[in-house]
This record gives sequence, C-alpha cells and structure tokens, in this order.
Amino acid sequence: MTYQRVAVLGSNSFSGAHFVNHVLGASTAQVLGISRAPEYDDVFLPYRYRRPKPARFTFAQIDLNNDPERAVEALYDFEPDLVVNFAAQGEVRNSWKWPEQWFQTNCISVVRIAQALKNKTWLKRYIAISTPEVYGSTAPDIKESNSAFSPSTPYAASKLAGDLFLIALLKEGSLPVTFVRSANVYGPHQQLFRIVPKTILSLRMGQKLTLHGGGRSQRAFLHIQDACDGIWRAAHQGGVGEVYHQAPEGGVVSIADLVRMICARLGASFEDSTIVEAENFGQDAMYSLNAEKARRELQWSPSRSLSEGVDETVQWIDDNLEQLRRLPHDYVHQK
Repeated sequence: MTYQRVAVLGSNSFSGAHFVNHVLGASTAQVLGISRAPEYDDVFLPYRYRRPKPARFTFAQIDLNNDPERAVEALYDFEPDLVVNFAAQGEVRNSWKWPEQWFQTNCISVVRIAQALKNKTWLKRYIAISTPEVYGSTAPDIKESNSAFSPSTPYAASKLAGDLFLIALLKEGSLPVTFVRSANVYGPHQQLFRIVPKTILSLRMGQKLTLHGGGRSQRAFLHIQDACDGIWRAAHQGGVGEVYHQAPEGGVVSIADLVRMICARLGASFEDSTIVEAENFGQDAMYSLNAEKARRELQWSPSRSLSEGVDETVQWIDDNLEQLRRLPHDYVHQK
C-alpha cells in the first residue's frame, strides 16, 4: 500500500513533528499538518530545523476542540488516504488538575474526527497513536493479545475512552483503524520538560533535577525516529484492527538509573544534581511492552541504543544551548 496524501493531527507535537519529517523523507506524499498552536520555533521542528520550509508540507492552525468543523473541512478538502492522530493532552501529572480538558482532547475530539471520517472512500487507513498507560502498571513484557485495560490516571482513562470508540467503529466496519502503542519516546527536538532533555539541560545549567518518588518507576525509552519508522511500517504493512507495540530491545530502566547514566556521560554527580519529592498519585510502577509482533509482521526493529540516542539529544541541546536557556523548561498548560 502506498500513500499520496497524509494528514498528521497534532503535527506540532514532538512525535507529530518527527513523523512529518519522516514521511517527507520516506515518500513523495503531500503532507497536511494540523495543530492548535502556530508552528513552534524551528528548534522543535525537525522538518524545518536548519533547512528551508518543505514544499510538500502544508500547515493549518486549527484547534480540534474549539473548531472541529474547520478541522473536518480541512480534511475533506485535502482528502487524505492516511490520517495519523498524534493530537493529545499527554502530561500525566496535570491530568489530575484538569481531567475534563484531557477527556475533551483525548476522547471527544477523537470521536468527532473519527465520526466525520467514517466510510470515506478516499481514506485507506487511520493510525491511532495510543499509549501503554491504558494497561496501567504492567507485568514485564506484555503482549497486545492478552493485556487487560486498567488505567490509573485521567490521562490514561481519557486515551482509553477514545480508543474504545475507535474499536466500536472497527466493529461497525466504518473506519480502517490500526493502533500503535509505544514505549516512552525521546530524542532531539523534544519538549524541555520531558525527562531526557530536562536532565541534560538542568546539568548544563547547573540546576538540580527533581525526581518524584526517587525515580523508582521503570520505563522503556524508544528513540523517536525508531518510533516513526514503526508507525510508517504499521500504516503500510499492518492490518486493520491490529494493535502494535513498539519497544526497545534493552527493556526497562528506572528513571533514577536513566538520570545516573546521563550524569555519568556529562561528568556530573547524581547525588549533587538531584532532589527527591513525593511520587505522583496514580503513577504506574512499570510499562513494559513486548514488541515481537511488530518485529515479526512489520520487520521493524530499533536502530539506536539508549546511549546513542542520549548522545544525539546532548548534541542538539549543546548546539542550541543559548536559545534553549531562554525558553520555559517546565510544562506550560494550554487549554
């Protein structure tokens, strides 16, 4: 299957912007990006980072929550044969403060867009970018076929609610949906409040890093370019109605050990560079995905180790340190 017109919802997000870049490099497709805010600074947009604006990319600033009719109109005008939905409220801690906003973005907007795309003959595939958090804290190495849903946070519950509506459309036969659930993604151009860039930037600026719960929770970290490769493969080789896990071969690492590794690479003391605060309520202890299905059916495998990816992210931060110093380093909430 080939695609000529690809719509990326949430194209300003870290994953969405990297996916735009991946599609432009891997195909000749026209790409439409839709996000609620204007395009970010080029330092956060890999498809514009130190290069001219891509001729095959069109950006539309549309708020899916507040102007869904305009979003649908843009999609109808473009007639994409592939839609990939990265648009989400994804900050777990703050989902407890404004749960209704997380449900608005992660569920209601998903329902509106998916309902509008039902039975459209020009749409070959809809890729839903889901999250392992819908499973709650997992046992090691869980598979797609035997994992029960057990969300622990408003973020996870809102994502699951959107997924369940898409599953209902699958059963109706009105939308060709494929789900992708990835380990924690990281890499250059990531938002500065995420753990990998935040750790690097804190060390470069001589600031202490807060570890909630001492950093005991365990996560797998997948380089964003490997994640985009897997999503693109799922669109081409994956089956309608299938779920694909994406995870690195190295398994999980505690947040504390990740920070220790970054400290060691930058010649900093872990003890002198961190402080401990109470764990977030509902924080899951582990997300550990088995990705054998993606390896077998999509011929997908990660190409970068965690140490290589961290080194890339260090280089990106060092190359842009003076600019990044001046930008907000903590999460800034947008309604």
